[in-house]
Amino acid sequence: MKKQTNKNKDPKLIFGDPTKDFFISMLIKDITLKDAIGDLVDNSVDGAKRNASDPNDLSKFWIEIKADKTSFEIVDNCGGIESNIAREYAFRFGRPNEYKLDSNSISQFGIGMKRAFFKIGENVVIKSIARKSNFEMHIDVSRWKKVQKWDFEFDTVNEAGVSNPLDKTKTTISISELSADSINSFDNNIFYNALKTEIGKEHFYALSEGLNITINGSKLKPPALTLINDSEFKPAFWHHKFENGLNVEVYAGISLPRGDEGGWYIFCNERLVTGPDTSADTGWTGLKKGGVAEYHNQFHRFRGYVFFKSKDASNLPWQTTKTGMDLDSSEYKFVRQKMIIIMGPVMSLMNQLKKEREKNTPQSERILNNKLDKIQPVLIDTVIIGKKKLKEVFSYPDSKKKIIATGNGIIRYSRPYSKIDKVKEKLKVTRLEEVGERTFDYYYRNEIGA
Repeated sequence: MKKQTNKNKDPKLIFGDPTKDFFISMLIKDITLKDAIGDLVDNSVDGAKRNASDPNDLSKFWIEIKADKTSFEIVDNCGGIESNIAREYAFRFGRPNEYKLDSNSISQFGIGMKRAFFKIGENVVIKSIARKSNFEMHIDVSRWKKVQKWDFEFDTVNEAGVSNPLDKTKTTISISELSADSINSFDNNIFYNALKTEIGKEHFYALSEGLNITINGSKLKPPALTLINDSEFKPAFWHHKFENGLNVEVYAGISLPRGDEGGWYIFCNERLVTGPDTSADTGWTGLKKGGVAEYHNQFHRFRGYVFFKSKDASNLPWQTTKTGMDLDSSEYKFVRQKMIIIMGPVMSLMNQLKKEREKNTPQSERILNNKLDKIQPVLIDTVIIGKKKLKEVFSYPDSKKKIIATGNGIIRYSRPYSKIDKVKEKLKVTRLEEVGERTFDYYYRNEIGA
């Protein structure tokens, strides 16, 4: 490319083009390697939902991730990328205004795939077999950064007369010449365990609907997101529809006392964006700062679930990295305040549970703790199915109410043997247990009589 000289420059023109090095460094600065891989998975999940005959059954679709310290690869059978979509939209930096997003999609901003490429490595090969086209392209990032134009090119593309059945579609993204972060992370089992956990949580719904995701051959399972929901402990449920079409449902209550699971879980179009979150972002500010108390051990039972849904993903109140909520969003501010109000009764219960445990209270009188220890939580899906029976305020039993115990109790007391022996002789028994049983029965029969 011929370098522009001062002679043919417009003297009134001030250049504002970003350098590619600067653009890339800023693009990947605030995203982790796990999040970058998550962006690629998001695209595959959108493809599976778009091509599924039943949106609640993704069992025909799979995503395979393979990585080591020399290469990374993600392959899926979720419909491929049509060449016209790749040419006009998929590889542009940002989503063009004329591009119509899939309804209820999670790939919104138009930067995730390219950002992932730059984060993971320098040498990228994309192969796609879609319903109406096939293509292959190679991106040498180090070479691409040196040229002025921002476009990419197909190595091969086939569109004329192509008609591939859905079960033959496939997208393969292979990356080599890995970044230093990728080399270190892909050689570390701790990273893989964290990646499995994160993607398992993020795509809880897709996995529950049958989508098969594997990482280095290990199949992911959806986590157990639960709430206690029985006749006495009822979760709170609140919902709202905004004028822009954004819908939100909030559920809050208690579950098992597990510190690593307590907090708020926030989903946008069935994709987990944050959680379990116990920060000020979800109301755990401390009592003097407009929220509830800061999170600590006594609140390990708390579970809150927020589900934002919108046909137009641009209305979702999340960050571009999809790793947190947009705290400046008016919709999220409104919902967050409601979350704080809903938490109030749940916090009151957990404070009572703590008092029962801390006092020198006999186990038999730890009424609320004893009740909860006997109840198994249910999956959040079960709670959602029965949401019409729930109220806006979390409810739990009055701990001061008299509890009728069932089963048998043990009564112990001591008395001088001189007196015990006389009672034994009178009752014609030989064992101490029999003395206790007979004297109790005698008292009950003569003083209570019922």
